[in-house]
Amino acid sequence: MLEHARLKYRCEDFEGASTVRTATAHPSPLPRSNAGPGLLAHVLVSKYGDGLPLARQERIFTRHGAVLSRKTLCDWVLAACELLGRLRAPLHQHILGAPVVFSDDTTLKLRTEEVRGRSVTARLWGYVSAGWQRNESDARVDYPKAVLYEFTEDRRGEHPQRFLARYRGYLQADDYAGYHGLFRSRRVYHAACWAHARRGFFDIARKDATPGLAQQALDWIRQIYRVEREIRGRPPDERQRERQQRTRPLLDRFRQWLTGIERDLLPRGPMAIAVRYVLRTGARCCVSPASECSRPTPTSSSVACARSRWVGRPGFLRDRSAGARRPQRP
Repeated sequence: MLEHARLKYRCEDFEGASTVRTATAHPSPLPRSNAGPGLLAHVLVSKYGDGLPLARQERIFTRHGAVLSRKTLCDWVLAACELLGRLRAPLHQHILGAPVVFSDDTTLKLRTEEVRGRSVTARLWGYVSAGWQRNESDARVDYPKAVLYEFTEDRRGEHPQRFLARYRGYLQADDYAGYHGLFRSRRVYHAACWAHARRGFFDIARKDATPGLAQQALDWIRQIYRVEREIRGRPPDERQRERQQRTRPLLDRFRQWLTGIERDLLPRGPMAIAVRYVLRTGARCCVSPASECSRPTPTSSSVACARSRWVGRPGFLRDRSAGARRPQRP
């Protein structure tokens, strides 16, 4: 427990009049509150990062001898999110300045006003900055990573198009049609996502009694991932060189193998759909050699960020009457 001592002093002016002065208290980030920045950060991370609802946090604090009502915790969360909302504009600008942006979305439940107890499927979008840039010495350095979430009531393509309206660079994402308007603008270049490319094969291989074509496709992709593990953490120039020397020939052979088996598959079967997805987007999984998008890994950062939301998704039921369209999550 931290104790803040506020000293009191007796002060006299030049006329001999005296008064008592008390040292200024350590300010709280919130007005008329005794919650320090560390406590507020703990509550926010517990709720949004670790998926702990405020009711559960209330019981945890009580076990440790700190009586904090759920209403108090709720007031802190609302006020802290409003305070952190000031960071949204500069964070958005930082992401728009990145050479590469990872994007993905996940579902959340939204309570409706029309029917009591009924909910609709809303979306939480994650945008992550990535890529590399040149520093003052003209050397390549990684662009500082940051993530920004946006909550919307639906999955219409206008949402990512509005968020990335001023963006110029590479967008690494799945083949969702809502992104296509950005790609047609010629300002944004599509770098396809290997996490979605392998998902069709993974779903098939999980159901197969014996290893088949889907498992062979996963083995090809596993070789690509192996290269990424070996070069992780190396300078951007070295990563690019390794990808061009090792990954690009591997991708070429993988596409040749997919083209060879496609003709023997049922046109509407799951394996054919998975193969066509890779053939349609595979060329965009390894694009311009001058960009960090040449990385064949999936939108790992955005997927990982979305996964952290899945942990607490049952506690994220939102109310449309509370202004659900406005991004309120820091």
